[in-house]
Amino acid sequence: MAMSLRAAWSSLLWMRSAATCKQLPLQNGAVYHACHKSTYSVLPEDYNCKVELAVTSDLKTIVCYHPSLEIPYEHTKPIPRPDPVNNKEENLDQVLKSRLNEKELKNSRGPTIEELSKMFYTTKHRWYPVGQYHRRRKNPNPPKDR
Repeated sequence: MAMSLRAAWSSLLWMRSAATCKQLPLQNGAVYHACHKSTYSVLPEDYNCKVELAVTSDLKTIVCYHPSLEIPYEHTKPIPRPDPVNNKEENLDQVLKSRLNEKELKNSRGPTIEELSKMFYTTKHRWYPVGQYHRRRKNPNPPKDR
């Protein structure tokens, strides 16, 4: 009975989709034919879904209801959870601190000028020290704007 019902719905789907051919006018009197054909295939019997088809009262919309079936508990796996005793990283602050304590902070020289310019999207000149000549010429008390 289910296979004959599916076959009936399949023919109805094809008839409805074949009837949706439209002619759209283009420039210079040309006509564009737009046909929307749907495809339908029968689902296998061991598929994890119950499919029910229906048509609205105006016969313009086909509704498909396919809830997933219940999965037996024996076929499930538990969600892996971290061990609270051996897991050092509990929140974001601890994650950041543990990663910074590894090899990044052990490098005593720090990032290079090229790395700094790439990190902050600046030119390399921003990171070179300013010479004594330029520091002396800078006015320590600039005039206030009005």
